[in-house]
Amino acid sequence: MGTLIQKKISITNEQKQFLENYRKWGFSDQSSIIREALSLFISELETREKKTLMTQKAQELLSDYAKDKDFVAFTDLDGEDFL
Repeated sequence: MGTLIQKKISITNEQKQFLENYRKWGFSDQSSIIREALSLFISELETREKKTLMTQKAQELLSDYAKDKDFVAFTDLDGEDFL
């Protein structure tokens, strides 16, 4: 079973009103909104992290692609239908 964390947090009036209307948004209780929001936030952060890593790796490989034409030998075929 999950750990219960009890800590007072401050939220805006808009956030408080949103939580009070949890049924309107299709949630069974207020904590389910928080769990869903955290899951979405974690997923978004992981996606951003992956994109950042891919960008860094692409930058690292850019000079290799610029110097070694063997890396790009088949790019002329990009978009060609092989079937």
